[in-house]
Amino acid sequence: MIFRALIILSFFSLINCENGKTDLPPAVLGYIALDYLILTDPDRSSVYFSSVRSLDLEVAYETAAEPFTGNYTVGGSNIWNVTDSNMQDVFADRSYSVAITVPSDLSEMTEIPDQNRSTWSVNQLLDLVPRYRKKSSNYQSTSFFIVYVRGQLVDAPGVIAVTISGVLGIGPPVIFVFKDMIEQFNNNIALPDKAKKAEQMTLTHELGHALGLVNAGIPLYSSHQDKDHGNHCTNQSCGMFWALSETKVEAFNPVSPLIFGQECRDDIRNYNP
Repeated sequence: MIFRALIILSFFSLINCENGKTDLPPAVLGYIALDYLILTDPDRSSVYFSSVRSLDLEVAYETAAEPFTGNYTVGGSNIWNVTDSNMQDVFADRSYSVAITVPSDLSEMTEIPDQNRSTWSVNQLLDLVPRYRKKSSNYQSTSFFIVYVRGQLVDAPGVIAVTISGVLGIGPPVIFVFKDMIEQFNNNIALPDKAKKAEQMTLTHELGHALGLVNAGIPLYSSHQDKDHGNHCTNQSCGMFWALSETKVEAFNPVSPLIFGQECRDDIRNYNP
């Protein structure tokens, strides 16, 4: 089993990646992806891009931590079209088709009880999986489980989301999104869509990790891995760049929803396991 802890911080804050410790102030925003790779199960990149013909996102949310739904204030497009469009693009231009199912309304998601936590350990997050996950995967279909919770990660209080895959038999990748961290983007009345955009950019980024970007299952087609920041892209405009800044969120236009840079898209297009 290989364990990876990948931490992405906005505002270019410093982190000691060797010992895994950070001194993050609460206002600092970022990502963390924890990738566990087991090479004998159906939940790995070589399966996603060979025999899988359907991919489904199962979304659950803690009471008062529901994801944004509906339409963007500016432009009017559906909020979840960002995730859907990026997943559609991931599996485009192959010799076969993959049916992508992305929910867009709370009626298509599952509300779970208030967990009464202000902090979470990875094990506490994993405890939610057998309690609330309804779907499984096999070599033809994959379902990624996404859970929105209140609070923050106890050992890294500034991260926005955690991706965990293939550990201890949990099945397909699970993404945990910390709603309190997302809402820190929602502090500008003049930019009403900022938190909504940050949430979708975060989710798409984490799905990129779950699928195997960057060089975490999907091999590199060109040299663009930012090795100083783990499995991330050197292209600052790419959604797999290690940092999500306020400026980047403000500049993102959901009308043109694709966030993966050409380097990552080339990795995917040229991966034929």
